[in-house]
Parts: sequence; C-alpha cells; structure tokens
Amino acid sequence: MDMQRFFLSNAAETYGVAKSADLVATEAFLDAATKYRTEVEALEQPTLEGVTAKTIARKIDAVLGAAQHGERLTLATRVETIADGLLTDAYARFKQVLMIDLAKPFDAAAEAFMAVYDGAAPHVQDPKTVEQLGELVRLRDQMAGRVGQSTPAGDGFDLPTRVATLPCKDVIAVKLPHRTHGMQRGSLDWLNAMLSVDGLRLVWQRPDQQAAAVAALPHSYPAMV
Repeated sequence: MDMQRFFLSNAAETYGVAKSADLVATEAFLDAATKYRTEVEALEQPTLEGVTAKTIARKIDAVLGAAQHGERLTLATRVETIADGLLTDAYARFKQVLMIDLAKPFDAAAEAFMAVYDGAAPHVQDPKTVEQLGELVRLRDQMAGRVGQSTPAGDGFDLPTRVATLPCKDVIAVKLPHRTHGMQRGSLDWLNAMLSVDGLRLVWQRPDQQAAAVAALPHSYPAMV
C-alpha cells in the first residue's frame, strides 16, 4: 500500500468513516491480482529431467502446460497494474468523502482548543485535543493538491486557510508568516501562534470553501473608530 492510501485508510478507520462499496471492491480486486501474480512468479518451471518410459506423457504435458508461463506472468502483471490504477481512482473519490466527514471531528476539537485559549489563565490544553488537531492538520495537508491549487487568489493563502479562517488578506504578508515561522504545522506552538492573530479562527475548510473564503476577505482590518 502506498503512503497516500495508507494515510487515507487509517484516517477512515480512526474517525469512523465507512469506505464506499466501490473502494472495498477495488481493494479486493487488487489483492486478488497481486496474489495471482505472486503465485505465477513462484511456479517452478518443469523440465524433462528424470524422464522415464512411464513418465514420458506426464513430463511432456507438464512442459507444454508451462510453455506460456512468460505470457501468463505478463498478463498477470498487466491486470495487477490495471487494478492498481482503479484503486488510485477509487481513493481519489474517497478522499472527497473524507474531506467532508473529517470537518466534524476537527471543528469539535478546534472549538474545545479555542475555548481554553480564549478562556481564563492558565490556558492548559488537553493533550488529546492537541494531538487530534495536529493529526487532522497533517491529514488535511496530505489530502491537498499542489500548494495554491485551491486558492486562485494566490499560493500564500492556501496553507493558512486549509484549517483556519482569516480576518483579512494583509495578515498573509507579514503577521502570520512571522508568528508561525519555523513551527511544525499542527503543533501546540503553531496552533497558539495562529490564534494569536486577531480575528483568526481554527476551522476545517474544503478546497471550494477556501477559495470562497479568500475571495470574500477584505484587504485590511476594518478601520478602528
């Protein structure tokens, strides 16, 4: 299993997201194709060695039966490649399901985190909440495409808006990069640094939500009266 599939499969199991029937069937197809290809590879090629008067027919039949071993292995490998491609497509579709369903656990954990952050000192966060947020931030990054793909307004808006809403576009230029510089995305320090930007809130956003949110952002904070 490649790493992308591993992360998506593990996320589905961890957060109780059921795999589609299509995905389950395609996984079974690839498993069967791989098993068959492995079995063909492991076949010993029969020879006429040790042939006797009593084994002539059996030996020759065995050799003839294995004469197409190379072709059989080629076809088995081709079927495995087809199945692998179909599974890649199935996981791409399932990723869209996860992109929707993982919003609920992220937003619940984010609300709990922000309640402590905004509350009275000493602001001690639940380690499990921090761990879950960090894991989901990393999952969101793993499910994303090329940086900037979801934010036509500019590449700089992509990473911050995957799991947060911004108060205005100006924070992207200096404030947010400066406060989170050198920090691991999803870490406790990073989460605190993100929330230290006035008006920023932690929220899971799908790519379409990112694009819409960025398009609606004002350029600067509202003027103070």
